[in-house]
Amino acid sequence: MTSDTFAASVCIRRFADDDAEAVCVLMGQLGYTVPVAEVAVRVRQIRMAGGEELVAVTAGGAVVGCVQAAREQRLAEGEFAELVSLVVHESCRSAGVGAMLVTAVEGWAREQGLVRLRVRSNNKREGAIRFYARAGFIQRKEQAVLEKGL
Repeated sequence: MTSDTFAASVCIRRFADDDAEAVCVLMGQLGYTVPVAEVAVRVRQIRMAGGEELVAVTAGGAVVGCVQAAREQRLAEGEFAELVSLVVHESCRSAGVGAMLVTAVEGWAREQGLVRLRVRSNNKREGAIRFYARAGFIQRKEQAVLEKGL
């Protein structure tokens, strides 16, 4: 597919019910193994809970990127939008898909009345950090993420 053909075939939209399998492939490219059925359940739960948006980019009808946008509230920091799990299929990187996803989340956040957008990225994802910097994000801090099973 040429770049002109690719650009002409790109569509940005909300997640569809049948996107779970494609999203699993994308999450796998981020290093997360999630069963298709579990993704489908999570999508339904996120939709039912509200306050979040799930966006997909398709090219030629195939999902080539996705992102989750969340409305967050913190005692110390107030309310903001958080861009979560942005991933573009390996075969479509550097084609503008990631920028489309960021723009969609920015629009959603503005519609929610939010004035700040945050994203977290693992320090080992140097390409992602450069991408976010080009998109206007500024690194505010480094932190450890600690987790405990319950």
